[in-house]
Amino acid sequence: MKETVRLNGKRAIFFDVNQTLVQQGLSFEQCFAEVWDDYSARWAAEDRPKADLLWEQYITRWQQRKKGRTTFKQLDELQQQCLREAFEVLKIPASSGALRSFMQDIRRLQVSAKSMAPLTAKTLEELSRTYRLAIISNSPRSEVLMMLQRFGLESYFPEERVFTAQKPADKKPAPYLFKTALQTMQLAPRQALMVGNSWKHDVCGAVKAGLDAVWLHPGAAGPSAESGDKKISQQRLGKRKVYLIKQLDQLPQLFG
Repeated sequence: MKETVRLNGKRAIFFDVNQTLVQQGLSFEQCFAEVWDDYSARWAAEDRPKADLLWEQYITRWQQRKKGRTTFKQLDELQQQCLREAFEVLKIPASSGALRSFMQDIRRLQVSAKSMAPLTAKTLEELSRTYRLAIISNSPRSEVLMMLQRFGLESYFPEERVFTAQKPADKKPAPYLFKTALQTMQLAPRQALMVGNSWKHDVCGAVKAGLDAVWLHPGAAGPSAESGDKKISQQRLGKRKVYLIKQLDQLPQLFG
């Protein structure tokens, strides 16, 4: 990679959420086990299936379903169906409302264990004065909205600018979410920039859709954050530019 120059002509910036704006706390599996322990605590120990057994039944169905086509309108509906089938196999009684609450509790626990990346709010405030900001995420919409609300970021990302997959085939790096965001916001690909931590999902997905991208990669080789050297490097991926940053607060340098 070589040192970058200014990036001009942009009207909007798209962000991933997890590990970009918000840092991971507990894994989905850890939250699943904790919620199950609470859910089943009232039962006698000998009547209570182990969390790892229920998880195995759930994740097997999830992995099978997410690879194929699905008629479910939302990913969270697919998650609830996989959970329902896992409960049925283990002969665990549960209503539709209980299953929905189970998944909601998992998301709440995940969100509560997350933390906002350093200088996120300050960076978004600075960028929002000039650019429209939007979210493009593979996470369930309800989880994304919950995180934005918890960290006070909803003013930067109104709901009409939060784009999430409705079925597995729509998830990044597929072009669907990028094209939907561009069409909804009436932008040409060259007018938007994607920022995310995943080379495969965020960078390659954006480039395939015709966008330039910023790869947020704290562990990248090069000057350390502690050194005070915040040079941004760039490379070309096909016809698009990809910029590498180690900290989110480097973003405004691209537009300065």
